[in-house]
Amino acid sequence: MKSIQHIFKDIKLHRLFLDLSVLSAKISLAMIMATFRMIVPRSTKRLLGETVLITGAGHGIGRELAIQLSSMGCIIVCWDNDVDNNRSTIREVSKNGGEVYGFLVDVSKRLEVRETVRLMRKIGVPDVTILINNAAVLYHKPYLSFDPDDVEKTFNVNVLSNFWTIEAFLPLMLQKNSGHIVAISSMCGIYGVSQKVAYCSSKFAVRGLMEALHEEVRLDERKSNIHFTTIYPFYVDTGLAKDPKYRIVPESVMRLILDFLADVDRKRREKDVMNL
Repeated sequence: MKSIQHIFKDIKLHRLFLDLSVLSAKISLAMIMATFRMIVPRSTKRLLGETVLITGAGHGIGRELAIQLSSMGCIIVCWDNDVDNNRSTIREVSKNGGEVYGFLVDVSKRLEVRETVRLMRKIGVPDVTILINNAAVLYHKPYLSFDPDDVEKTFNVNVLSNFWTIEAFLPLMLQKNSGHIVAISSMCGIYGVSQKVAYCSSKFAVRGLMEALHEEVRLDERKSNIHFTTIYPFYVDTGLAKDPKYRIVPESVMRLILDFLADVDRKRREKDVMNL
């Protein structure tokens, strides 16, 4: 007869086997769906007419998103603190016939964010329906060599800017019960990486912000059509990371983001129609 200890051990092994089986099934399903989406792309019409504001639109993922979302019929609002890079993105979008607005903004400063939003409304920029918080900075150095100013800037740009932009645009989304807030995070927001302590800490904070805010809004059934998405790309060749061995190009990340945005915002639009 088995002892109690052996019985519990068998139960734990059984549970582990079930967990691994479920994980394997999920991975298989994800691979099948990814393959299907590569062969049968989603309709780009689902994002037609959306007004998308992108922070850090002057380079990397932000630039690619601006260009591609414009080609899908979105109105683009480019925010960046680099005037030349932002103008370059705006020119590229305009060249393809897209409607685009550009603003020079330091998103780490709450007052600048608020003033820019007031300016947008004054000149008649359409209400933002999709907010993509993409702006970020990264300082790569050992922890004991960090510069306090770099740490402060990392949290101001990578974390606090999310608070300021969401504060600016969420109220109208709640009023209309329609909107989508997206945070471009990083795999560094899931696990720690050597010599990126401040960056990892900031990305963990973004994850907490988005998850907690989603829970807060979700509790109000009247606001069920507000969506929150956090995206965790691997090291992307945006000019921030210093390890080219593990970089993937922004275009690859962008395609996945666009696919997901199209799906989520199709569901949001369907709810908008149902609530008319």
